[in-house]
Amino acid sequence: MFSKFSFLIISTLLFLAGCQREIDMVQPSSDLPPAVPVGLIVAFADDGSVGLFWQSNSEPDLYGYNIYRSTDSLHFSAINFTSNNYYVDDSLNYNTIYYYRVTAINLGNKESLPSNIVSGKPINLYPPSQPLGLSINARNWEGNMSVYLSWNQNYEGDIYGFNIYRSVNPGFNSDSTNLIGFSKGIDFTDTLNLKLYTQYYYRIRAVDKGGLISTQTPEVNDEIYGVPQIIFPQDDAQTSYFSSFVIKAIAVPANYKIVVQDNKFFGTFWSTNFSSSVINDTISVSFNPDYINTDVPYYWRVATYSQGGSQPNSVSPLYKFIIKQ
Repeated sequence: MFSKFSFLIISTLLFLAGCQREIDMVQPSSDLPPAVPVGLIVAFADDGSVGLFWQSNSEPDLYGYNIYRSTDSLHFSAINFTSNNYYVDDSLNYNTIYYYRVTAINLGNKESLPSNIVSGKPINLYPPSQPLGLSINARNWEGNMSVYLSWNQNYEGDIYGFNIYRSVNPGFNSDSTNLIGFSKGIDFTDTLNLKLYTQYYYRIRAVDKGGLISTQTPEVNDEIYGVPQIIFPQDDAQTSYFSSFVIKAIAVPANYKIVVQDNKFFGTFWSTNFSSSVINDTISVSFNPDYINTDVPYYWRVATYSQGGSQPNSVSPLYKFIIKQ
């Protein structure tokens, strides 16, 4: 994982590119160990991460490098392998001094002697970056109301979690007065005192292991819809061929989807999407499948969608009907 200061590695790489040692004109053998890596430096040490950089070995049979770490400069343990000439060690303690050295490995699994030793103390200097990709889906599923939030993982190695903030007012500032939860992961489900047809606004902030907090995200918002009522055909209906479903619209204009299944648990036999400004009144929706069998069960439900999302906002119960000849 790259730290937020990984650009320093790139800068160092460009600076040292012209400083490579002369290539040994004798063709190396995989039976012999590679040369000792040279030029090992600590490119950065902060916020629980230490970035290392060294000059690339020139042997054509080079396989990569072993990274060794110690907390006393004497007893080193291998912590990782890399084929690059840089490495970022993260999720470290802020107040510990870490010592490093590097060895080279060739295709014959021969290992060089260790490089020089460098050290770094990754103290907590900077707050995390603002989380990105915050998305929202208000839900009224199977009688349970919730608002689901998800976002991208921060790249810092010392992230402890994320504070969740909520308001019913747009443009709010996230602070302790509207803090409603905390997540160790990259999603959160809010179930706290939710009401239908209320716009809820959310922001999040990242928190690191030292307690430093990021700037707030842009807000996202959504509202929980009521469940559309199924009028025709009713559950367990046995009916002749029909050309329209009938539902009762919810209390706000919305996007709808009707799905017909020939299996109770999965699969789509027929579906249609439509938008309607009708509120609290019946809507007829054309039903025009290419074919339909008689005397076999079909299952249908209605879902609503807010903001054009791919996840439904509210979902009706699943109803069964049978076409009789």
